[in-house]
Amino acid sequence: MKIFTTSRRLWWGIALLLVLLWVASSLLPPLEIGIPQAPWATWVSLPVVRFARDVVAAITFGCVLVGGLVVPERSVRVLRWGSTGAVIWLILLFVQFIVTISDVLAVSIPAALDPTTMWSVLTQVTLGRVFMWQAIGVLLVGILSQAVVSRVTAWVVFAFACGACLAPAFLGHGGLSGGHAAATISLAIHLIAISAWLGGLVAVVSLLAVEPGGAAAILHRFSPVALAAAIIAAETGLLNSSIRLAQPALFLTTWYGALVIGKVILIGWLAFYGMRQRRRVIPLLEPDGVIGVGALTLYALQEFLIMGFAVGVAVAMSRIGPLSAPNSNGAVNLLAVALLLLGIPQLVPLLGHRPRSSFMRKLGAYPEVVSVVAAVVTIELFGLNLFSHLFGVQLGSLVSIIVIMFIGWLLACALSGERGRQGVLVAIPAWLITVGVVTYFQLIAPQAVVDMRSVGASALLGVLLCGLYAWPPLNSEATFRSAESIESRTPSPQ
Repeated sequence: MKIFTTSRRLWWGIALLLVLLWVASSLLPPLEIGIPQAPWATWVSLPVVRFARDVVAAITFGCVLVGGLVVPERSVRVLRWGSTGAVIWLILLFVQFIVTISDVLAVSIPAALDPTTMWSVLTQVTLGRVFMWQAIGVLLVGILSQAVVSRVTAWVVFAFACGACLAPAFLGHGGLSGGHAAATISLAIHLIAISAWLGGLVAVVSLLAVEPGGAAAILHRFSPVALAAAIIAAETGLLNSSIRLAQPALFLTTWYGALVIGKVILIGWLAFYGMRQRRRVIPLLEPDGVIGVGALTLYALQEFLIMGFAVGVAVAMSRIGPLSAPNSNGAVNLLAVALLLLGIPQLVPLLGHRPRSSFMRKLGAYPEVVSVVAAVVTIELFGLNLFSHLFGVQLGSLVSIIVIMFIGWLLACALSGERGRQGVLVAIPAWLITVGVVTYFQLIAPQAVVDMRSVGASALLGVLLCGLYAWPPLNSEATFRSAESIESRTPSPQ
């Protein structure tokens, strides 16, 4: 089906999901004697099935939204895609239900297929009832999508789709003391916003690939919807993070905190490509509404890849939990440090805000010096824990986060200058030395336990983030020139 072919890059997020779970030691069951654990097949398959469910749910929701409400006269084709997506969604829900029973009851998957067990979970456990009501909602979406004949019926199907999408918000967050209602509501809104953004974009790109004549009307109607969905998704995601990570130190010491920072970076990248879409693709619209789909597809493929990574990070967050830490004694997670120093500040030059002061131009002339200074400051902050000793753990962590992001911003400005590639050649070994020194200080601490997987992963992540400064796709003009070349080869529909 066209819509799944268009969105194939979304599925690359599964690889990132499995890597994250392996690095966090959450891919396979822990070897704890005397504690029943689900089999390894359950541990591996559950996050993959959840990823597939989230993607298919978003695509189905997007088809209902675009086909029934965004397209001026509704689109039977897109609604048919939504109906097919609902069938796949329903199948994935059943598979997820079985694997979840295996996970919760610590039994094999064949044992979870026992009808008595399934019925007991469906009727006596909140988890089962949520699954049942979600399945009913998905079934109604699949059936009623074929019966949309007006805006009123489209809104009815859209309401059922919203209910089915937000159902997972009622699972897995009941343990939050004092914030359960806020967490559930904000997560429900977050899931709908993400589904509208991701699924809506997939539906629009797929439709324009086969019916390019309505591009003007569709893009102008969908653009504000996507913008609103992106803003709501970012705001509700921030609220959820603040509920689960109430202390600044948790952003530095837990897997959950590191993944939250990673999601922020991915959203920044999506904002970049969304901005390029609005500035570069919309002006290509012709008076009759025809647009060559080459430029639109080029940017959309980048967005689909990043969206797939974001879904993978989200599933990993839900699987790992907010309090899981890689090291003992509150030692810093170097993945979080890499993202704060080399990831978030990179968004500043990425979005085109390059400082023009003479001081910043001098930074660009000496990126090697800035790289070394960044390494020294990072060691002081997280190897010697300078501010934590001065101000206490929580205030010290907050100050450390602010300082490391400021140093990262200076580094981003230096590496984005004319001598950026030479600076990268120094920044990479400087980062590797930083990882080694900080790890050394963690190892010599009393009763230290350091997860070397996270150390290796942080070293590799830092190298990749440094390398992005010398990567041509960061140059938005180069990206657009590629789009223009595609446009020149795309014949206009007759």
